[in-house]
Amino acid sequence: MASNFKYPFPSSFRSCEKSLLDTIKVNWKLNRTAVNEDTDKFAAYLKKKMGSGTKIHELTAGKDCLTWRVPLHWRVRKAYIARESGEKIVDFNDNALHLWTHSIPIDQVVSREELDKHILTNPRRPDEIEYHFRNGYRYNVREWGFSIPHRIVKTMTDARYRVYIDADLDTKGSIKVVDAVLPGRSKDTIVFMAHTCHPWTVNDGLSCVATLVELYKLLQGQKDRKYTYRFIFGPEYFAAATFLHLTPRSEVRKFRYGCFLDMVGTHEPIGMQVSFQGNSLIDRMMKNVLKTHAGTHLIKSYRKLWPNDETFYNGPGFAIPTVGFGRGMYREYHHNTDDLENLDLYHCVESLWILSRVVEVFETDFIPKLRYDGPLYLSPYGLYIDPYLDPRGNDAMEFIQYLMDGKRSCFEIADQLKLDYFFVYNFARQLVEKRRAKSKPSIPKPESPGEPLSCSGLFEKPHAKALPFPWDPNDSD
Repeated sequence: MASNFKYPFPSSFRSCEKSLLDTIKVNWKLNRTAVNEDTDKFAAYLKKKMGSGTKIHELTAGKDCLTWRVPLHWRVRKAYIARESGEKIVDFNDNALHLWTHSIPIDQVVSREELDKHILTNPRRPDEIEYHFRNGYRYNVREWGFSIPHRIVKTMTDARYRVYIDADLDTKGSIKVVDAVLPGRSKDTIVFMAHTCHPWTVNDGLSCVATLVELYKLLQGQKDRKYTYRFIFGPEYFAAATFLHLTPRSEVRKFRYGCFLDMVGTHEPIGMQVSFQGNSLIDRMMKNVLKTHAGTHLIKSYRKLWPNDETFYNGPGFAIPTVGFGRGMYREYHHNTDDLENLDLYHCVESLWILSRVVEVFETDFIPKLRYDGPLYLSPYGLYIDPYLDPRGNDAMEFIQYLMDGKRSCFEIADQLKLDYFFVYNFARQLVEKRRAKSKPSIPKPESPGEPLSCSGLFEKPHAKALPFPWDPNDSD
């Protein structure tokens, strides 16, 4: 069944490219770790750009959040390795990825053998810097180290080298979580998230934040919203732990669905990872839009595309169905080549478009009930589809009418018949406009946390008994 959507996305969407790119350019070379003055700058930038309705939540370094602990505040002034002659081999100021996250201060001449214990390098990628991030998640580790391209390591044949790191690792700072709310008629809330950390990388987090800022602005311009939307940005894992720790449970209980973005600006195929529940409403809506809008796409099990903050929101005690949205594994992941040169701005905008369509499903879905008996004589209403030109479209129009009984929403009908939601919605809307159907609002009931779908048939398991079709509903042509 062909979608009414015509690929590629409308050219008007590309008008946001400059704003999206500005967010990335201004912030990608900040040393964005969990608790850090540069990350604070990014949070302040987002608050200013997103405007009213945006808050910043804080929790001091070292404080408990759920069962986690806010990382220590890390400030780096200088860091380098030099020969005894004074010639610098690597310098933090050239690229923050040279220095291992949370490296402690040192000013010492060390042997080449000792230095080797503190170097991360990859002979298979001799020109690249690999991101060493793990100590940012290890609260009690006190260590230092450098990531160095292997072509440079091969030239380091001196017996001794000076290591200099001027840095602080203390509790003098606080984690910053950006929280922007767009109220709707319903207090039921859909939450979008992305992470602000990872220094000197573009697609890993930053492109996702920039894309969601543009989605926020689109929704901000929509004055009559059915749902409430919330955008949460902060260091991965710790932002979720901090936000959920600080937010009253009565407020969190309004969160109906979540979506976490990762790596949307790469050259890889777009896709999603399902929620823990596997078949929640947001799972099915996103699958519908991906199938009808994206062509080639990925669908992965829970936490098998890019595992991130969904483990908190969808985790024990909260159980908010939270999907992941992003693109497949890419070569530049966790290396300095994840830079502006490897940013696919077109894919960022495509991601924005698909997310906007998922939101549109949430916002426009309603329950139609026919005001006539028997199949409608479609021609007088301009709704007839010629079976010789589009036999499957003609059949679909018939089956859709069977299900417009006032019990199912447009999306539930599309989901059951495996049709493009927007095809069903447009037909139902025209029937209402022509007074051949009535409509009533569709706000979904709270969903049980449930059990995850089994791995066998995880993505193709039907969610409702489908009517017999004269064609294969899995055929996407």
